[in-house]
Amino acid sequence: MQDLLDFKTKKDRDDFYIAIAVIALFFSFFSWMIGCEDTIIPEEIAAVVEIDTDQDGIFDAKDKCPNLAGIAANSGCPADTDGDGILDINDKCPNRVGLEKNMGCPKDTDKDGIFDFKDKCPKLAGIKANKGCPADSDGDGVYDINDKCPNRVGPEKRGGCPEAKLEEAERTLLTSAMKGVQFKTGSADLKSNSTAVLDKVANLLKKYPSYKLDINGHTDNVGDPTKNIGLSKSRAKSCVDYLQSIGIVRQRIAFTGYGSKQPIDTNETPDGRARNRRVEFKLHY
Repeated sequence: MQDLLDFKTKKDRDDFYIAIAVIALFFSFFSWMIGCEDTIIPEEIAAVVEIDTDQDGIFDAKDKCPNLAGIAANSGCPADTDGDGILDINDKCPNRVGLEKNMGCPKDTDKDGIFDFKDKCPKLAGIKANKGCPADSDGDGVYDINDKCPNRVGPEKRGGCPEAKLEEAERTLLTSAMKGVQFKTGSADLKSNSTAVLDKVANLLKKYPSYKLDINGHTDNVGDPTKNIGLSKSRAKSCVDYLQSIGIVRQRIAFTGYGSKQPIDTNETPDGRARNRRVEFKLHY
């Protein structure tokens, strides 16, 4: 008898007792049919009708996850350490209350791997070293993605770049260049005396190789506004072309034309209009 009850697996044991239960139930039904309504099924046999499909030691009748091995503390379901309703076996953040759509992890709006509750820039993808915000290499408060000088401390109003440091004589040179660079009437052709002024501007760029130059063209308000914008831009471009011809790298120079939109004097007098016809030079990082 001992050999008969020596099962190799728990399933073999359950199958054996289920078979006994079926026989007992059949016997009970047969007895009832012949008038033995008072027949009592032994408790030992009645108990084995309990089934444990997932073999986790919790019978199916009490198992909320009968097809998934679990633990008694979670009513037969696998563990859910953080109690967020997502079982640990499916939870990528088993120790953090999270969302099902995030595989059990908390919300990460910008999907940068830093959860919103820890992310100082939850809507802007960033890095852990900067608490979820984009990198700021120089620590000036202007993120590298917007910082024109990512390795130099500078204010946001200058695009994260510091103010170009020039000697007083060099600042005077740039101011005088605005008056000294001249063009033939109604055209973008440089007058011969203008090249000497541009040579001095080029020397400044060579002295400060990390600086860049903005050249902005302006006109008075005489004539068609659209044509004035085109003329002011062409005059700025003429300065760029000359500087490039004497060795200044094109990538260091930007130019534009404003026409008569930014006057520095009145356009009601000849002298005022003359001052408004100018090309401005601005050095910066």
